[in-house]
Amino acid sequence: MFDEDHVQNIKIIPLFNSTVSRRIKDMSIDIEATINERIKKGPFFSIQVDESTDVSDLSILLVIARYLNVNELAENLLLCYSLTKRFTVEDLFNAIQGYFCENEMD
Repeated sequence: MFDEDHVQNIKIIPLFNSTVSRRIKDMSIDIEATINERIKKGPFFSIQVDESTDVSDLSILLVIARYLNVNELAENLLLCYSLTKRFTVEDLFNAIQGYFCENEMD
C-alpha cells in the first residue's frame, strides 16, 4: 500500500504519551457515537448485563448491546463502569438507565 520511504517517514514520527492517549480517547468517542446511532436507528435492541470482579478485586459492570444493523445482527460492548464495593441491583439499574438517558436512547 505504501512504499518503503513512506513507511520510514511514519516510523520516525515521535509518539508522545499525551498524543497517543488523546487519539485513543477520540477513537473511543467516535466508536461509541457510531454504536449509539446504529442502536437508535434500529427497530429494536437487547442488552446483556454482566457484573464481575477483576484480579484487583474491582467490581465492573459490562453491558453488551445486540441490535439490527443493515439487516444484520450486530453485537458490541456498550458500556463498562467501575462499581463501588457495596452496590445494589438498584445501583446497577440506575447506572444503565443513566447511560440511556444521557445518550437519548429509548
